[in-house]
Amino acid sequence: MSQMKTIKWTNPAGAVARNESVGFAVAEVTTTDTTNGGQWYWNDQMLSGTDIHVDAGTVDAANGFTPLAQDGVFGAAISAFTNANPGVITADYIAQCGIVAGDTINVVGLADDMSAATLNGQYVVASVTATAITLTTTTAALAVYVSGGTVVRVKDSTGAPIPTQNFAIRGITIGTAAVGAGNAVMTAVVKGKNCVV
Repeated sequence: MSQMKTIKWTNPAGAVARNESVGFAVAEVTTTDTTNGGQWYWNDQMLSGTDIHVDAGTVDAANGFTPLAQDGVFGAAISAFTNANPGVITADYIAQCGIVAGDTINVVGLADDMSAATLNGQYVVASVTATAITLTTTTAALAVYVSGGTVVRVKDSTGAPIPTQNFAIRGITIGTAAVGAGNAVMTAVVKGKNCVV
């Protein structure tokens, strides 16, 4: 018997791609739109990003299924840090790392232009979106961001320390070609590469 996981969700009005962590390397996945009908299929012998639209009998060459196997994600990867009042950090995996308003975060490993005090350090989070963390303090007088860096959650809003965790995903990205229609109730059956005894 192979590893298997069933996932259910309801798409937002504008269906978007989604990452699903299943905890194992994916060999096969089928998504079904239980609201409108429709089914999409992929296996690990197919190219990443493709899928078979079962009902139409066609192959989608892009925006299908892509295996996702990260070795380690210990914080949100920074792609920009805007010096402003308040400061704003642009990063990936914010929600995956559990960062929310009120948290204390530690910015580590980024390169700045060394024109002033470094951007590396601890900050309190004012608000969060899918791609941005707005801080409670100004960063206008600090050095200018150059590259790299990670945001690590170190305390929650009550001040309780947060242990370091690996948030890496082993699963599948379900692209817009296979995620179903807007507002649709969806089911995905994901099968793994390894057998369970």
